[in-house]
Amino acid sequence: MAEIFTIALIWSTIRLSTPLILAALGGLFSERSGVINIALEGMMLAGAFTAAAVTHSAGNPFVGLLAGMGAGMFVAAIHAVACIRYRADQVVTGTAINILMLGMPPFLSGAFFLSSGSTPQIPKDHLLPQSPVVIAIALLVLVAVI
Repeated sequence: MAEIFTIALIWSTIRLSTPLILAALGGLFSERSGVINIALEGMMLAGAFTAAAVTHSAGNPFVGLLAGMGAGMFVAAIHAVACIRYRADQVVTGTAINILMLGMPPFLSGAFFLSSGSTPQIPKDHLLPQSPVVIAIALLVLVAVI
């Protein structure tokens, strides 16, 4: 039983949970401000696909990271305009964004990369270092203090 929980497994769990931690922290502030943000998953999908596609095309993970953040902000702006300007229901709009973003990345991947729904493999030297994990843990502590 002791062989199951290794340091590598624990580190992998922390590393792979980083996007979920960051999305949960954003959702926490969203809920505290009174906005029901069901579209968090759609924002993550848009950002992840854009970051992977731009990183593959540009060869720079930091440009891909900025592009992914921009895509997430664009989807958030769509959600905000629909809910604030046009008074759409937040849950319905968030669900619609999630459904749209479930289909949009595979469609665009097929169009851009002639693949069956995934971006091409990104080389190891084009991946981000461990800094997002450190940032997520620091933000987690900061939000706990706030």
